[in-house]
Amino acid sequence: MARRPKHDPRESEREILDAAEGLLRERPFREMSVDAVMSRTGLKRPAFYVHFRDRHDLALRVVENTGRTLFEMTDRWLRGEDPAADARRAFEGLVEVYVEHGAVLRALSDAAGSDEKVERAYKALVRRFVEATVRHIREEQGRGRIAELADVEQTASALIWMDERYLSEAFGREPHADPQVVVDVLYNIWMSTLYGAGPSAAAHRSAPPLQAAEQ
Repeated sequence: MARRPKHDPRESEREILDAAEGLLRERPFREMSVDAVMSRTGLKRPAFYVHFRDRHDLALRVVENTGRTLFEMTDRWLRGEDPAADARRAFEGLVEVYVEHGAVLRALSDAAGSDEKVERAYKALVRRFVEATVRHIREEQGRGRIAELADVEQTASALIWMDERYLSEAFGREPHADPQVVVDVLYNIWMSTLYGAGPSAAAHRSAPPLQAAEQ
């Protein structure tokens, strides 16, 4: 008699994570139990504990994975050389992620208000975005593209938390906002805040000071 093939551990982990995301799209975190998650998989309950300690650990992994995807999008601006074009591409990417995962991110954001472990993980994720934005603003200031700000850290914090709340409201539940409108709104706010008079200012400052002077 042939043995039943064993599950690939990576596939099992992915199946559980997908089940958790599916559950969080429909129900709040407080209703996410191990049994509720595993009932959406083809796996036995013990398989859960091969990969996760408890439902909190599972939620933290969802935060981590989604955060990694969000960082891939923001890197379009953080590592780019054309502030206007790179920022628009970054916001387009962020909106794509929120269109797909907005309900999950909203559920985790809501859970952060009442669950200490989720709160720490979620705030740590947001803090990473704030710190990356602070570094990039200062780099852009060094290139002469962004003028002096009242407070770089507070400006970055305000922009990131504004993004988090706005995107969560826009895509955290149905009906969704128009993705293109959301991209335009975020783009205009960031460009006007950091680069002055809006998108045209960012485009005008996209060349380093020496190149601009030579032109």
